[in-house]
Amino acid sequence: MTHDEKGPRNDARGAAHGEAQTTLYALLAGAEGCGPAARTARLDQDDELADFLLRVQGEVVEEAGRLLAERVAE
Repeated sequence: MTHDEKGPRNDARGAAHGEAQTTLYALLAGAEGCGPAARTARLDQDDELADFLLRVQGEVVEEAGRLLAERVAE
């Protein structure tokens, strides 16, 4: 079997690759919810929580974007 042929190992790797991308997209979607939550926290005058949510959102979006770019390039 050549590297390009479909086989159980290649099918499993493709499935795992697809699951990883799906998970990263879900993570990005979840991170989007941090923005509205941070605004709500600011309105409630909880600056510590708002700062945390915005920081985490930025970190998640940056890292998930990097990992997705790697996966797409493979």
